Amino acid sequence: MAKVLLDVGAHIGETLKVARDPKWGFDAIYCFEPAPQCWDQIEALADQRVTLLPFGLWSEDATLTLHDPGLVGASLMSAKSLTSDSVEVQLRSASEWFAANVSASDEVIVKINCEGAECEILEALLTAGELSKIDELVVHFDVKKVPGKESEERRIRDKLEAAGVPYRDADSIFFGKNIYDKTTNWLEYYHATGPKRLLYSVVRRAEFAIRGPIYEFRVRYLRLRP
Repeated sequence: MAKVLLDVGAHIGETLKVARDPKWGFDAIYCFEPAPQCWDQIEALADQRVTLLPFGLWSEDATLTLHDPGLVGASLMSAKSLTSDSVEVQLRSASEWFAANVSASDEVIVKINCEGAECEILEALLTAGELSKIDELVVHFDVKKVPGKESEERRIRDKLEAAGVPYRDADSIFFGKNIYDKTTNWLEYYHATGPKRLLYSVVRRAEFAIRGPIYEFRVRYLRLRP
């Protein structure tokens, strides 16, 4: 049995920077990233366990327009775009990729951060029965940031919950002053057992509620990067 991380929406490797630490014990890390602007930075972080997949996941194989490529909020949703920059990118059927590459006998940890595309991906995997292969699923529900699609988050959550699919909302566990710390907190939580999990969920949530506004003020107004 292998321990596998699927980083769906890898951007420039923020999750990879944390996950490549040997202490987490990942045997294989797959980084899905359709934006060519990000590939060099991912490859610079990669070791022999890491595979860069230069495409995104979707409900079917397709070529679509990615808006704001390279930015942290790059999205397939034009309503969310901040600039006029765009690029045509390759997408693969999520259900077909899972069927061909993900084994139910492996320990599979999945992070989905796709700036609005998460609903199409999750619905496709749910319909195909592929979500049952996942041991830990954390989702950034960014679709709520897309004008006109805010209701999609509730619709997909309802479908997942009705089907009994366990998942974790990133907002419930990604606590910290920067992306590195937030990702670390999630992985610490996943690997912890018993009462120790409370440190990474309840305690860190309370800490972030107090310190979060301070972090934002430092970055936004004082230009101090944590």
